[in-house]
Amino acid sequence: MRTTKRVTLSAMLVALGTVFMVVGAVFDVMDLTACAIASLMMVFAYLELGSPYTWLIWLSTTLASAIFFPGSVVWVEYLLVFGIYPILKAYIERLPSPFWWPIKLAYINAIIWGLMLLLDLLFGTPLLDADTPVMKIILYVLINIAFIAYDLFITVMVRVYYEKLRPRIKGLLK
Repeated sequence: MRTTKRVTLSAMLVALGTVFMVVGAVFDVMDLTACAIASLMMVFAYLELGSPYTWLIWLSTTLASAIFFPGSVVWVEYLLVFGIYPILKAYIERLPSPFWWPIKLAYINAIIWGLMLLLDLLFGTPLLDADTPVMKIILYVLINIAFIAYDLFITVMVRVYYEKLRPRIKGLLK
């Protein structure tokens, strides 16, 4: 693929990802869903464009979302988890398979604990706002389960792309 096509496709992916982020910012209930769908743009970018373009698309989408909706947390969710995770997943899965899940879970737990500390220290608001310690533990476990489901979702979407979509659009990406 020529450089012109790569740059054009990158710009379109940034625009589309930003549209999803705007939807997530406007409708607060859809913020995680919008981030997950926008992260599929990162998967597509990594598979078709390669690593340097994917990093730029992730940063550009994050910055555009932050500029349009600075008061929303959607761009922070995309910056820390949903936008970067498909890229990290590709690098992690180059390692031997026994290391995949420990590294992935270490990443998400580092993000959770980092956000908990940051929110508590800077703003005095807890990330896991629950009444009892048992409820906090349950929420923490549910976040990890949701992350595992998200990882499996990305894996399934990569298979669907390779088996069903890529043969149909192969001619456009030359």
